[in-house]
Amino acid sequence: MMSGTLAALVPSGSGTSSKNPDLRDHCDRLIVRLQDPYFRAMLTHLALGDWTEVLEEESLPLRERLAIAFQFLDDMALSSYLRRTADRSSTRGDIEGIIVTGLTQPGMDILQSYVNRTGDIQTAAILSSYVSPAKFSDPRVDRWREAYRDLLDGFKLFHHRVAFDIDRGQIIQDAVQHGDIAPFEWAPRQILIRCNYCSKAISVPGTDGQKTRVWTISYILR
Repeated sequence: MMSGTLAALVPSGSGTSSKNPDLRDHCDRLIVRLQDPYFRAMLTHLALGDWTEVLEEESLPLRERLAIAFQFLDDMALSSYLRRTADRSSTRGDIEGIIVTGLTQPGMDILQSYVNRTGDIQTAAILSSYVSPAKFSDPRVDRWREAYRDLLDGFKLFHHRVAFDIDRGQIIQDAVQHGDIAPFEWAPRQILIRCNYCSKAISVPGTDGQKTRVWTISYILR
């Protein structure tokens, strides 16, 4: 049945076969009944003569619909389709929409909607760490990261949490070296020496008098 229908829809030399109203009605009824999205896409394109309806076939993977859009749409139609796709992905929490937006601010909107829908904080924390704060700052990224670190600590996956921190630190270090962000001391000083009598901090060369209270060592003056 499919072979005969497809053969009938393929334009002949005159190009009039696809305009037969009876054949069009038959295709419309058949498209509704078909379960295979690729068959539906073929019939839709051959019956209508354009790709608009095919691009709205959401059962097709987004990457394949994008390949069709880049191949056959003009610049204006393509821009409009990409905007609709990004907005739809942000509304529905479809993480595949990051293919269109990239790891940008609109991409963070998609990730937020994705987290709201699935609760998958791990994916959001890992993906967003590649761009924040290396490219831009977003308070949502900080919340995802801390929630993911707390989750790993709660499961006693300390080695995984440390590996996550190390990898993120390497990304930040690379960003500083490439000039994407200004140098800063993102790991606080760990040792502070105080006098045992007056409790006054004893300056350590290179610290410029910074007072980070993590560990305190008492130094007895004799």
